[in-house]
Amino acid sequence: MLTLDDMIRDPYAALGVRKVINATSHTTRVGGTLLPREVLDTMRAAAEWYVDMEELQRAAGRVIAHYTHAESGYIVSGCAAALLVGTAAIITGTDPVKMQQLPHLAGTGMKDRVIARRFPRRKAPDGREYIHYGYAHALKTTGVQFDEIGNGRTVSREELDAAFGPQTALVYWGTESPPGELTVKDVAEVANAHDVPVLVDNSNHLPPKENLWRYIEDGAALVAFSGGKGLQGPQGSGILAGRGDLMEAVAMQASPTQGIGRVCKVSKEEVVAQVAALIWWAEQDDETRLAEHGRKTQKLVDLAQGLKGAQAKFRFPDRIGRPFASMYLSVQPASGHTMDGVIEQLRDGEPPVAVKGGDDPSDPTAIRFDVRVCADWEIEAIGKRLHEILGS
Repeated sequence: MLTLDDMIRDPYAALGVRKVINATSHTTRVGGTLLPREVLDTMRAAAEWYVDMEELQRAAGRVIAHYTHAESGYIVSGCAAALLVGTAAIITGTDPVKMQQLPHLAGTGMKDRVIARRFPRRKAPDGREYIHYGYAHALKTTGVQFDEIGNGRTVSREELDAAFGPQTALVYWGTESPPGELTVKDVAEVANAHDVPVLVDNSNHLPPKENLWRYIEDGAALVAFSGGKGLQGPQGSGILAGRGDLMEAVAMQASPTQGIGRVCKVSKEEVVAQVAALIWWAEQDDETRLAEHGRKTQKLVDLAQGLKGAQAKFRFPDRIGRPFASMYLSVQPASGHTMDGVIEQLRDGEPPVAVKGGDDPSDPTAIRFDVRVCADWEIEAIGKRLHEILGS
């Protein structure tokens, strides 16, 4: 029988859940990140008192504004939640009647079109093709429809400019900008000329530190951040930063009110911990942080030398230009192993190791190891498992 003492001593062991070595960095599937001690201490302190949540959110908004160079900010339950309440705020403004009409936009007079890059097309097991909206489902929750532009790889300024119409509510854009692609600044220049706000998904582009404020300064109206990835706050938290009038509209329909954003509720402990994480992260030195990431990655590359039928390579920056160090392990057919097979053995072994594969178009057999959040003993354990699986 499970006891409270068991839970206090080791909650995962008590529940029969295996602890995983996370070589995917901050991914949600393996729990995001580990909270720094300072953030944990702040979270515990926040749990001992009651507060007015609206007052707490206003105070958090002032801290967010300081670090992001925005007019205000709000804390919700993740980056997707920030996208949801941000979209709702743009559509409704501060009109309480419009807020209660969401997500049914037809006949309300509200603008309901969102310009976005073309989404991927995928096929179901029975052959049906469908649009994979991914994180953009958060926007669809409000009732909007997308006007897709580009070919899935590139978008021209002319295509963007031609997409605006009388029902265009906003432009939804990510922060990935391959060479020759439109940047957030480019998009904001075009959108602002049409008097249409830009909502930026900046979920996982920290570091560098300047990405806290870069997109606001580039002209975006709102920028959404994951709280539990690079910022190392609670996994169930996120930040929305931007224009003060839009943040007022967010506050009117997010928790603790009963608007469409009620589902994006965060606790007082999460709000306080997210603020502490933001302060803690912003005070770290980027050069020191990136050097440590590089050291850890090189350690794993060194440990992975001599594997049979597999080649380990250090890569920096990552495949979309972020300053993230990673190791790619290319599994050759002559090894007798496949990428999926090695991933499965890593996952099912002891200790379990979580990795990603198949995200490198130039080498579909490569497994990506991102060990930024790993301790040295975990990196050594990964190296040992690779030699056990592949041989030396």
